[in-house]
Amino acid sequence: MLPTIQEGQRSRLGNNSWSVARLITLSKDFEVMEIPLQHLNVYNTYEKLTLREMVVHMKAVRDADLQYPIILDEDGEIMDGRHRIMKALFFGIKTIRAVRFETNPSPCDINT
Repeated sequence: MLPTIQEGQRSRLGNNSWSVARLITLSKDFEVMEIPLQHLNVYNTYEKLTLREMVVHMKAVRDADLQYPIILDEDGEIMDGRHRIMKALFFGIKTIRAVRFETNPSPCDINT
């Protein structure tokens, strides 16, 4: 069973972006590992959010299902699973389930 995602949900790293649905499909048979949260880059900053937008993210964190692994790129950067990571951090969980691409799939879009 695959996690429920919002239609059109995208993952962006640098100028590249991928369909999250595609990332999930491509990684569904990968070996699942337990990754210490302290090994993840959780120091990225994101655009300014309104209170309403923040509440949407808070609800997503609340509803995040930790049984589904996060998806990491070939360098260990987070491609999918930020709300699951936030939930684990909030509850003091030390590790999280993860899969990792050995070689990144070609991006769906390149923004220049």
